[in-house]
Amino acid sequence: FIGKSHESRPQVVKAMWVYFKENNLQNPNDKRVIILDDRLKAIFNVDQFTMFQLGKYIGAHVYPFKPVNLNEMSANSLKKKEDSKKRKAEKAKNGTAKKRKPGTQPPYYLSEQLIKITGKKILPRPQVTQALWVYIKGNNLQNPDDGREIFCDELLKSIMGGKPKVTMFNMNKFISSHILDLADKDEYARQENKESNEESSPDKASKGRVPSNDQVRDKDQVSSDEEEDASDDDGWC
Repeated sequence: FIGKSHESRPQVVKAMWVYFKENNLQNPNDKRVIILDDRLKAIFNVDQFTMFQLGKYIGAHVYPFKPVNLNEMSANSLKKKEDSKKRKAEKAKNGTAKKRKPGTQPPYYLSEQLIKITGKKILPRPQVTQALWVYIKGNNLQNPDDGREIFCDELLKSIMGGKPKVTMFNMNKFISSHILDLADKDEYARQENKESNEESSPDKASKGRVPSNDQVRDKDQVSSDEEEDASDDDGWC
């Protein structure tokens, strides 16, 4: 397929991504999904797989030719998991482990520009990021050819330093200047309680609501797990 009998695994992955992009095999509605053409189907015996599963399918064709097992964690992920357990055990042993309470992220006053997007004067940083993504997706501002790029409309430009586009990796540095002074937690709680009471009314829709701290944390954990798998495969080509 790649024209060589010997090649390093990263180079095999890179060659696969070149082929995917040249033949437009990424699902236009979800770039993480690869729709296989007849040539690839003959190699992998499936119709599609995700970028996170790519490494395991390649592994079946690279020495030591390990059979595909989608329920098994990669060696790198297992090592990270074990290292994390060891660190936590060491902290617990030394009495340095910190108990994390739900909903304890500090709230901040937001700039006028962020208030226009989030609809709130006070938010913790995770909810600010989440609200921005709701706005970006709701206004179709992601580059359809590269979902990592964000096209800025006039409102986003006012936050992103006037730039016509940013990436999902560098936009946080622009957000920081719009997250102002630390807010009083009681004031933030009153804001959230007021909104909760309004949304509980039968004639109030909950669509567009900024998720709670716990919801954001759960989503961040899923993203973290996916990023670990993707980094194992060197799939961001």
